[in-house]
Amino acid sequence: MAKKLAEIVLDPRKMRMVDAWYWANFSNLEVGTGIFTTDKHEYEIGPLQCDHPNQCFLKGAQMGLTLLAVLKTVHGHIYGRYPQGTMYLFPKWKDVEDFSKSRFNPIIYDNPCVLKHVKSETTGGKTTEAATIKRIGRSMLYFVSAMETGKIQGSKATSSSLKSRPVDRLVFDERDEMASDMVALAMARIDHSEVREVVQLSTPSIPDYGIDALYAKSDQRVWMIKCGACGGETCLELEFPGCLRETRDGRVIRACIKCGKEIYPKHGRWVALYPDRKDLVGWRISQLNSIFVKPKDILGSFNDPESYDLTIRDVYNDKLGMAYIEAENRLTKNDILQCCGREPNGKAPRTVTAMGVDVGNDLHIVIGRPLKQEKAYRIDYVGRMENFNDLHDLVDRYDVRAAVIDQGPETRKVREFQAAEDCKIFLCTYLDKLKVAVREDQRRGMLTVNKTEICDKTHEIFVRAGAIEIPRRCAEIEQYALEMSNTAKQLEEDQKTGSKIYRYRKLGEDHYFHATNYFLLACEDPAVKHPLPSVFEMASIGKSDKQRNDWDPLYRN
Repeated sequence: MAKKLAEIVLDPRKMRMVDAWYWANFSNLEVGTGIFTTDKHEYEIGPLQCDHPNQCFLKGAQMGLTLLAVLKTVHGHIYGRYPQGTMYLFPKWKDVEDFSKSRFNPIIYDNPCVLKHVKSETTGGKTTEAATIKRIGRSMLYFVSAMETGKIQGSKATSSSLKSRPVDRLVFDERDEMASDMVALAMARIDHSEVREVVQLSTPSIPDYGIDALYAKSDQRVWMIKCGACGGETCLELEFPGCLRETRDGRVIRACIKCGKEIYPKHGRWVALYPDRKDLVGWRISQLNSIFVKPKDILGSFNDPESYDLTIRDVYNDKLGMAYIEAENRLTKNDILQCCGREPNGKAPRTVTAMGVDVGNDLHIVIGRPLKQEKAYRIDYVGRMENFNDLHDLVDRYDVRAAVIDQGPETRKVREFQAAEDCKIFLCTYLDKLKVAVREDQRRGMLTVNKTEICDKTHEIFVRAGAIEIPRRCAEIEQYALEMSNTAKQLEEDQKTGSKIYRYRKLGEDHYFHATNYFLLACEDPAVKHPLPSVFEMASIGKSDKQRNDWDPLYRN
């Protein structure tokens, strides 16, 4: 084995076959901005040489990692690593052709050593080339958008561009801008591959979402810079802002966290913080390690973003490569637990209630009532059930007068439950572009709701002192608090119109958040806000027909 390895090292042709960095660095590749080199980008060597099939990159903007993915792909096609081909995915259609022409074309057409492996399709004697598909070596390279083009059974998103194209390698560019349904659909393209390579790159957006969540599960590789003075190592991303220090002459330097002397990114090495995690390799690098970005500008923009025409979120995401969200755009677990009262979960009140149900693998249920003070609520029960049969018992036990239930994905079962119960039950669906907060269809028992508005209302209630009380802490309330913190509001650009709008993103399991939305909608129904006496109140006045007749007009029927 040692002899074979020595032969490869001594043979440049064999080195080019097995090492993408060696191939790129010693082929004098023109990459559109000049000849490729890892000089001044020493952190690029490790990712180019890594052959792990599952990698993610948490990165600052303009760090060159997108180019590395391109080079790795071209190298793999030339030397037959991906016989079924590669699929590149982008958030928007307009990015597809731009990327193909600006990133791949210079590497192909400016380098004879690559161009000789590229084959064009011939139609009617004319050579044509589509920007969205190329043939390099013996396999195809596809450029597609991860935008959804429809829905499956009204629930799951789908895209025609992600179907019927088996590949060996997937590259997700700007992963955080892609819907999770589209990512899952694309993953199916490597189901019949023996190679099964997945590379996901993105500047981070929201904490615990997308690339930030992926990196957290990885071996978490960071760029450790060795100090020439004391020999200590510093990771700039982990030590910011303490790793940037102002000198007497007004400069800002990258400083060793141990001795304070100036350190240089070229003296770094990749270190895995969790080397025992073998399933996913994660790389983290930011503009703190870029020799083209002045540390003084990074520190200045962090301390005063507006003077650099930036927001603090721009600084965190693009410059520092860190996920960030404003406190007002996401509930925390502590926000929820601070609303705990003294009553145990499941104690039935002696009054009428409202119910919200989110439908998934399990039913997530929230039951409670509005209080006498304006815009205040009490939740009496949160829980999960496997089927609708058990839900009937809860309606009776809590004297539920109005319920709002998620329409999908079990519309038929929800309709059956609706028909079987005497209380008012509405099926609910979200519509982001709805011009009113709620549109009600009494005849069909349907509510159409502006998702952003109802999520905003739920968020506001949990951060406003005294607006809501939930049961005291227990295992289920802990789960409730976790799921309530798994959705966040983010300003996004509409992919079709270009306008910017706020949308809520799912960061993890968030069924209880939606069940709470539905509960609050049910609380607005007159049957709950201005109810007839509850069964408990009816029982308390005795068995006198006259008393009941006076109190409950329905009793006369």
